[in-house]
Amino acid sequence: MTAQIISAVPVPFLPDGEVDLPEFEGTLRSLDPHVHGVLVAGTTGEFPSLDDAERVELFGRAVDVLGAERVIAHLGHASGRQVLRLAEAARPLGITRFALLTPYYLPTDDDGIVAFFRTVTEALPGARVYPYLFPERTGLDVAPDVLRRIMELPGMAGVKLSGGAAARLDEYAPCLREGQELYSGDDSTLPRVVEQGGTGVVSGVSTAFPQTFAALARALDAGPGPASDELQATAVRLVGLAGPTIPRLKAALAARTGAAWASRMSQPGVADDVRAAIEEAVARHG
Repeated sequence: MTAQIISAVPVPFLPDGEVDLPEFEGTLRSLDPHVHGVLVAGTTGEFPSLDDAERVELFGRAVDVLGAERVIAHLGHASGRQVLRLAEAARPLGITRFALLTPYYLPTDDDGIVAFFRTVTEALPGARVYPYLFPERTGLDVAPDVLRRIMELPGMAGVKLSGGAAARLDEYAPCLREGQELYSGDDSTLPRVVEQGGTGVVSGVSTAFPQTFAALARALDAGPGPASDELQATAVRLVGLAGPTIPRLKAALAARTGAAWASRMSQPGVADDVRAAIEEAVARHG
């Protein structure tokens, strides 16, 4: 199986908070030759700060540049009703691949988690849904047996593991059925994902360094060895530098493109020495 790079694309905002759509499209065009697809309006895309109309607009721009098959649209909302409303708005774009964060903010039980996904898949026949586990952001720790129940529902195409869930890759991998895809949200783990029989990574850092991640995927496809080891070491360094926060990743993108790459959500700043190191990395690897 070919190692897959799915770029979790940040959303470029102007200093006044408006979405910089031309910059978003330009970023997608720069990714086009290097990655297998994109995740739009995920965590890296600051989705809680986007209204549904903005999310649908971003979905549409991604389809225009990359084609519907290469776009995974994130439908995450706190309620199934909101998820379905967003899915119905996205349906005319031709997108069939949807990531869906587990319910969040208010607690639920195991049956509630499974029912949440069942409601969505029953309402979206023909859709390919990727449950998105991120315990640090949702407050839900999905047990492997619960994921197994979710993956038995019709329409489940695979799973995305982020945060603490990504660290439990070996526990979650056996929960998938034949043909289902396993993605890690930890940018630095592509070799391990491949070793576990997984599909690839959903990587924010690949948005700023697409050539490096594409080269790593190709090297792993050719077989582990010195070339893949060297590229993996580079990827780990880049993830450690640009990956810890969205502002750091946006600093890399700003250095790469010259655009503002502001954020809407309150987040930590980037120290001057870190920004300088990021800019040096972009000059070398971008």
